[in-house]
Amino acid sequence: MIVEKVHNKRLKEKGISICSKYKANGILLERNTDKSKKNDNIENGVCLEKDYYKDDKLLAKIFNFDPRIKYTYISANNGQNKITCPNCGNTSKESEIEDGCPYCGTSYNIEFSDKALGSKYHYDRVIQGSNYKAITLIIDIIISAIIVYTYIINTCRTFNVYDILKIIIGTVILSLILYYVFYMVDAVAITLPIKIYKDSLNKKQMKFWKRMEALGINKKTFYNNVNYELQNYYYGENSKNKNVIDYDVIDYTSLNEQIIEDKKILVTINMQIREIELINNTINENIQKREFTFEKSNEQTINIKAGENIIKCHNCGASIDVTKSICNYCGTRVNSYQEWYMI
Repeated sequence: MIVEKVHNKRLKEKGISICSKYKANGILLERNTDKSKKNDNIENGVCLEKDYYKDDKLLAKIFNFDPRIKYTYISANNGQNKITCPNCGNTSKESEIEDGCPYCGTSYNIEFSDKALGSKYHYDRVIQGSNYKAITLIIDIIISAIIVYTYIINTCRTFNVYDILKIIIGTVILSLILYYVFYMVDAVAITLPIKIYKDSLNKKQMKFWKRMEALGINKKTFYNNVNYELQNYYYGENSKNKNVIDYDVIDYTSLNEQIIEDKKILVTINMQIREIELINNTINENIQKREFTFEKSNEQTINIKAGENIIKCHNCGASIDVTKSICNYCGTRVNSYQEWYMI
């Protein structure tokens, strides 16, 4: 909920709700950001589709999500969980908590007890795209027409309207026969280089994480911190991306570390991100290549445990909301609840 909070605030400001559809164990499931509809529990599900609504009107449907990435969302009782305020003891429903305790106003932050990273289980399959199929069909028809035309010209004594009909009919029949052959041959030709390329990237990232593990860096913590920082980058109060209402990381193409004087650790990530913008009540989908650099904090971090957490400002002692990064009472910036920060 800590990570989702800033996103939900942006959606509320824009009047947008998102229905995400998943498939897990052969069953179609969905989750809705406005909680007006069902929010299924999902374990190792593949995202199939996202539907974007503004004031209950469907604006766009987005498809073509990476089938290698699996998602897990476990929330008991569809937001009806009872949460007890650590300060005053007031009990509220999980879905009722937005800016802290509704009774005493204390800011406290809820963390899920189990968060799973996405896992990749097969290579990119570009042949699933409709553009690829259309291009293959056009090439198939052209080659089939050339073959049939050459055969008719070399075997007929005269060339008349019946021969033209033979060429057309022969092209259609041969195209139907050869399409599957062309499709599979081209698939091997295209996906083999992709497989080799992805293998090389995967090996580089495996070597990167071996080096990081030797430095005592936890992969899960790193990616959770990266996800939180991306949420602030797109939806935070100081974000320049005011039109962005959603994003999805398509792929981490490279991770490279830099160690400065044996103390300062920087990690630069190159990634592909699908950015969804709302401009004049129109949904725009953009695939961007982004580079972000993260720095590891050398300060002692606050351990955010599963369940409710009260985090106090080290300057004035007031309770703070970590999604705002500053104390509402005295304005002091608080950066001690995570290990990695975007710079």
